[in-house]
Amino acid sequence: MKALTHTFLVLIGILTISSCTIYETEIETDVELVYSSTISIAEVDFVPEDDFVTVAEYGWDNLDEVTVDEGLVLGYIRFEGTTAWQSLPLSTPFENDVVVLRYSYDIDTFNLIIEGEVGGNNEANENLFDGDILRVIAIPPTQIIRGKGIDYNNYQQIVDLYDIDFNE
Repeated sequence: MKALTHTFLVLIGILTISSCTIYETEIETDVELVYSSTISIAEVDFVPEDDFVTVAEYGWDNLDEVTVDEGLVLGYIRFEGTTAWQSLPLSTPFENDVVVLRYSYDIDTFNLIIEGEVGGNNEANENLFDGDILRVIAIPPTQIIRGKGIDYNNYQQIVDLYDIDFNE
């Protein structure tokens, strides 16, 4: 009986291993369809909405409704004097405040939003991001690459994956 049980377990193991198929595929994207932009942030870009929120509006005219509704629009920031890119949204402590940098977008605009926890601190919060660099990447739904290990919060991975050249 013990030998029969052992044989049965070995057969189950072989069937399990042989039923796994690993596919190796090359990723092909149409880089022409992936939108990318670099924006130098200036404190004068921001307009206070209320005592807590300030918004900088940047226009664009090359996104379609499908990309806005079903694609990916990603924002990354690099603080002046650093080389690391941070994915948005981002929370950062600043003086006596905690500042959240987030974004919204539609077919015509990309809005960079600063939201503080302390009322009336808008000007100081705007100064925090003066001179920083914003990178926006918009990927149509037909170009979205899905797979294990892809991290859309990792700026360098996405730039490499989509072969984006911000030097052009």
